[in-house]
Amino acid sequence: MIDLLTVITVLIFLLLEGLFSGGEIALISSDTNKIRQEAEKGSRMARIALELLDKPEWFLSTTLTGTNLCAVTNTALVTAFFISRFGTDQGELIAIVIMIPLILIMGEMAPKSIFQHYADFLAPRVAVFILVASWVFYPVVFVLSKISRGTIHMLTDKNGSYYPSYITKAGLESILRKGGTQSDILKSEKEMIQKIFNFSEYRADRIMVPLSNVFALPVDTGLKEAAAAITETGYSRIPVYKDHIFNIIGILHTFDLLEALRKKDSEEETPERNASIEKYVRKNILYVPETIPAGELLIELQKRGEQMAVIIDEYGGATGIGTTEDILEEIVGEIDDEYHAEGRNLYRRVGPGKYIFDGQTRIDYIRTLNLFDIPDGDYETLGGFLLYKLGRVPRRNEIVRQDKILFVIEEADMKSIKEVLIVLPSEKELPGGRE
Repeated sequence: MIDLLTVITVLIFLLLEGLFSGGEIALISSDTNKIRQEAEKGSRMARIALELLDKPEWFLSTTLTGTNLCAVTNTALVTAFFISRFGTDQGELIAIVIMIPLILIMGEMAPKSIFQHYADFLAPRVAVFILVASWVFYPVVFVLSKISRGTIHMLTDKNGSYYPSYITKAGLESILRKGGTQSDILKSEKEMIQKIFNFSEYRADRIMVPLSNVFALPVDTGLKEAAAAITETGYSRIPVYKDHIFNIIGILHTFDLLEALRKKDSEEETPERNASIEKYVRKNILYVPETIPAGELLIELQKRGEQMAVIIDEYGGATGIGTTEDILEEIVGEIDDEYHAEGRNLYRRVGPGKYIFDGQTRIDYIRTLNLFDIPDGDYETLGGFLLYKLGRVPRRNEIVRQDKILFVIEEADMKSIKEVLIVLPSEKELPGGRE
């Protein structure tokens, strides 16, 4: 009977030790935001968990006291039991051989692994047990927590909780790197957050549309010609240059052009026959250097209420155009509207597994299609990627291979790649794509 009572007592203290050690890791590993949401819904257990998390030195003193008390009690009981049967030397040796793995595995490792895996679910529930235990051990917990707080204050010159009330960039990046069941953040959400982190490193020359790809009008273009150009391209704002494209003097807005044509048709004013667009060009535009951070450019555009800025080099010549849309696309990916999608014609299907891509299609967009792994490099477009691989401008019909995918140069000039035919493996197809 005494043997059975000893075994039951040891198992009870082993269970309590597991609750203390597991409860500690559950509270530390739990998602505070989820627990706070439960508390806001009325969960008393969640509120208790939050109270303990606000006083970590208190609950850690409780779990430390409980864990050690249970381990010492169990060791004493088992040692006494075996000494009474095998003598002091053999009894102590047997007790050590049995208790060390029992305490480490059943009292520490197994409970901590289980409680960490289900931390969000178990933390509020075990918090009640830890709170009750803190009342039972109050004198010891009070002294330990005061010593802990005082030590931390001396070592760190900080009062109160030593858990930071904020999350660092490095901490959040560590969370994002967690895979499997440890995170419920979607892959697309992780990619967007990572792009936000990287955004601070981007400059205007990264997000801009190079001048060679900019559709612009000379300042002496007639109203009707400009209207036809806007209708054909679908752009709402068009840069206007004088003499040469490096000298961008302003931006022509669609609405300003429509208003000019309306007045001409209604004869509210009588411009000369096929008058030029110069009178309607907005010349108070934003010029920024290539080196300006993309974030600062976005702020400047917001301050001025503008959507477009001219990017200039150190000599004052235009090198490209930057828009709020271009900046936001660095974070959220390609933004297409009814004009944008058709006008840019990102790709079109020409046969089973065969697609024609514009050479200026951005690598960020290509990555969203999950066709193949694109290594990081000094390029931002599909054409740039192929130029990087070849080390030269390819000839028409030249073939480049990458991860079982064929890239056939459909159109290229002496300076750039215009169109690329991508031939996918038989099992792959892209969504949509116009024939």
